[in-house]
Amino acid sequence: MKAVSSYDIVLAGRGGQGVIYLSRIMGQAALLQGLRIRTTETHGMAMRGGSVQCFVRVGEVHGPLFRKGSAALVMALHPGETSLALPHLREDGTVLISGGEGEKTGISLAGSQKLLALDADAIAVEQGNPRSANLALLGGAVGSVKGFPLEAWSIEAAIAGMGPAGTVERNLEIFRKGLNSF
Repeated sequence: MKAVSSYDIVLAGRGGQGVIYLSRIMGQAALLQGLRIRTTETHGMAMRGGSVQCFVRVGEVHGPLFRKGSAALVMALHPGETSLALPHLREDGTVLISGGEGEKTGISLAGSQKLLALDADAIAVEQGNPRSANLALLGGAVGSVKGFPLEAWSIEAAIAGMGPAGTVERNLEIFRKGLNSF
């Protein structure tokens, strides 16, 4: 395994958006790169539409959870879930939300935190697979977030290896559109 200092990520969304699937893609990609990774998830309401958060730690870590104020990145698949994840973001962290420019309003950041918005839903719909907006957002993270530890090649390999039959090529294209969107 490669030695990498800890890079902490919070994935936030709602049931049915593929938050947990996204953490598994990230986990497989890290393993392909030879990186250590730990993940865990929390579920709000046990139904489609309930809050879901995944904590992802890449690097030399011993457990999947981390304290508030230490996440380098919050990826919000639903803008309404951003506020629940913000306490975990460090002072110089980045928030990447799925939504157009209008979705940025109402999100208050502190210090030198950075906010990026990507209309991941539009990318996924344009490619004919609206359920894969999570992969567009992941592409946006790889393409725009400084220090993001996962590389495009490993994520593409994970998508190819874990994607449902018949969706792999579209999912790869969705990921690539997100990657090149900033």
